[in-house]
Amino acid sequence: MKAKMDKFEFQEKTDYSPKIPVKKKLFEKRSKHQKIEVFETELFGNMLVLDGSIQTTEKDEFIYHEMITYPALAIADSVKNVLIVGGGDGGVAKEILRYDPEIDVEIVEIDEAVIDTSKRFLPGVSSALDRVKINIEDGVEFLQKIRDKKEKRDLIIVDSTDPTPLAQGLFSESFYENAKVCSRIFVAQTESPISSPKEHERAIENMKKVFPWVYTYFAYVPTYPGCLWSFSLGINERLKKVKKLNVKTRYYSKALFLCSIKAKFLG
Repeated sequence: MKAKMDKFEFQEKTDYSPKIPVKKKLFEKRSKHQKIEVFETELFGNMLVLDGSIQTTEKDEFIYHEMITYPALAIADSVKNVLIVGGGDGGVAKEILRYDPEIDVEIVEIDEAVIDTSKRFLPGVSSALDRVKINIEDGVEFLQKIRDKKEKRDLIIVDSTDPTPLAQGLFSESFYENAKVCSRIFVAQTESPISSPKEHERAIENMKKVFPWVYTYFAYVPTYPGCLWSFSLGINERLKKVKKLNVKTRYYSKALFLCSIKAKFLG
């Protein structure tokens, strides 16, 4: 009887948010930065929620993580090191190391509790976290620091939460400027044009103020508000080629990426 009473539906307090049937809440903690929750869902396995916003689930995480990772790897000539800003659940690191286990992966995550929670409740997603360098720091400050040191990265990926006060700086023009100086290829999640059109457009506009070429593309993530989610690549020259990747994927493909680009492609 108790198990039945535990069941309910989780829904974000944003427009177009789906209702996710939940079996029970597995974990809740108020960290220094945010409220962290984990739910066991009926359809999507365990689900990580930060400050009331769904971050990832065991069932559909591969869609988001493949699409934020593989397009950038496909346009790069070579990648030996990657900086992930955010990404405390480990999903982006997992995909990078699936592509090439020799890549030097570094994560800067502001909230160590997210990493600990992911390791405990999302073992399949977080499986690479013990194989990468992790810095517990503010991402904006960290990027400014490596710029000041004149350090470079082959690729910078921003796997951030929504532009709440905690993450707003990761969507700013100054942050994008630092990223441009530190790397030739930059990619970030740029929100949903369905559920958060203002934030979506603002992020892209800020990127266009900095990068000569910005390519926005999309993926369908069933647990996210509006389901349609966007990612944007910032690069210093026009996109001319997209190479085929020697990695088995479940969602990403070269054809899907090219079809979803929200920009004219003449390569």
